[in-house]
Order: sequence, then structure tokens, then C-alpha cells
Amino acid sequence: MTGKTNHRFDGNGTRIGDPDRIRTCGLQFRKLPLYPAELRDLSGRALLAGFRGGCIPLLRPWVAVLFTAGFALGQSVTPRACTPEAALPANIQRIDADGTLTLAEGPALKLANIVWPDHLEPNMRAKLAKGLTESLHGQRVSWKAVAPPDRWGATPAYLFVQEPDSTLPPFWLQAGMVEAGLVPGWPDATGHCWEELLTHEAIAIRERRGHWAPRVQAQRLATIEGDPGRHAGRRMVVIWTISAVRPWREIFFLNIRGAGRTGPSLSATSATISALTQRGQTPEKLAGQRAVIRFLVAREGLRRSRLDSADHLSTLEKTETAPQR
Repeated sequence: MTGKTNHRFDGNGTRIGDPDRIRTCGLQFRKLPLYPAELRDLSGRALLAGFRGGCIPLLRPWVAVLFTAGFALGQSVTPRACTPEAALPANIQRIDADGTLTLAEGPALKLANIVWPDHLEPNMRAKLAKGLTESLHGQRVSWKAVAPPDRWGATPAYLFVQEPDSTLPPFWLQAGMVEAGLVPGWPDATGHCWEELLTHEAIAIRERRGHWAPRVQAQRLATIEGDPGRHAGRRMVVIWTISAVRPWREIFFLNIRGAGRTGPSLSATSATISALTQRGQTPEKLAGQRAVIRFLVAREGLRRSRLDSADHLSTLEKTETAPQR
């Protein structure tokens, strides 16, 4: 073979980093530990032994939160939404491409706190729905509502999975999906569970898994800039470096490093900046910080997007790495 190429390909010939390929691949992650070190040797069989013929990895998440909450010690604690205590049993009949879960009995469910692939990534969303359906088959699944039903009648919920032959407690499905890089998190429900989910997402970012893989972000953003109106309203989760935070009347502008005059920028209200300041993220400290930023794409594109709340921005530690551009 002669010449050099900057592209890498998986075993199926799909170029790694293409925005419409499934976000993570068994070829890359098959050998990753699926449990934290203190639990790895205690596990029964691994859930989701790999999707048949696909590239989605195992979804067994890091479940240390259950132990730190006192669950494993049998302590009497008030159950949090993201722990399996008091969860209702779920017999899942179908998972649609849009991520809606249909139960044999009970309301339709949506997985809360994640960004499910939308209609502009049809291959990705279809593979994720198919793989999740196959993986949950035969597992004991339970759920907890975290918000009232949306306008389509689907209830945002956390799901928990218990392997039939495992002695470990049920694990939080969203944590496994986020840690595997299948989906990024989204703060539609905040509090302790959102903070816990961010710790799982930090692992995926550090390992550059799936959504955080090299060049995926750059290609997705380039697609948006090519036709902004078509992408209006999409949930985007990106890693950007903030060059400065500048006030203007009653709002602030977050300038993105390397964006120039035509590149992306974000606006934030004084209330959002005040909330960030209370968390120690003052405008002066944000300058120069790499951060995970979650926003809805504006009709005008990336230059007119808005930071909706302080929970939509989280700075990265120095030990965490960002995907290459």
C-alpha cells in the first residue's frame, strides 16, 4: 500500500468519525472495562454481549453511585431518582426510532437526561433503537418518572436493568449509555442525578468514546453551518474553548476561540451568568476554559445560539481531553 491517509476505518469499512455512523464501535471498545475496578471481579455475565452484526458496545455502566448511596450496605436512605429503589417494573414491547419506549402496561416512556439521535441522523437512531431493543430482551427492567408527560404523551423516565443471573443491584441505563459514548447528557432534569451523570460523561470524554471521538464534532458542526435553517432546534453538545465573556446591555456573549467573526458564539442572560458565578465560574475564570456546552441550534445557525442555564455549561478538568478537530 502506498501513500498516507488521515482516515481510519472499522472492520466494516466505515470511516471512523463520520457523523452518521453509530457513535461507538465494538472494534474500539470491546476490551474496555465495563465496571469500576472494585466491582469488575464481582460481576456475573456482562449485559449486552454485543449487538449482533452491529458496532454498538456493551452498555454496562459504572454503578458505584448505588454503593455510595448506601444501597449495597442496606442503609435506610431516601431513594434518589437515579437509584433503582421503588422503581416500577417495565415490560418493554417496542422501542421506536425516535427513542419512545412502549410498555405492555403503563405510559409511553422517553429516556430522560440524554440526547437521542434525531431525524437528521436516521441511520444512527435506527441502529441505536434496534440495538437497545435486542439488548434489553430478557432483562429485568424497571423505571421511574422524573417529569410529567411531554406534549406527545411520553413520560421522561430513568430506566434500570437487572441481569437475571447477577448478584449486583440494577444499574442505571442512562449512565451506561452516556459512559459508553452512545449519547451525550442533557439537563432536562437536574440535581444530584445530573451531577452523577456528568461523572459518567467525563469518562467518555476522557476516553474519546463514540460521540466524543476525533473529528465527529467538527463534521457535525460543518453540516449545520452548511444549512442552518434545517438544523434549527436541534440539541447540540460540543466541546469549545471560551476565549472571553463580554457583557452587552442585559446579556453576555461567550466568544469561542478560533471562531472569528463568522464562527459560533453564544449569548447568555445575566441570570445565567449570575448562576455560573455562584458556582465559582465567573466570566474572568471562564475565559480560556474548555467546556462542554449544550444548546439548541438557532435558525440563524451557530452564531445566534443561546446558553439556556448554568446547567448547560460544564468546564473540563485539565485531566480530561477533548475530541480533535
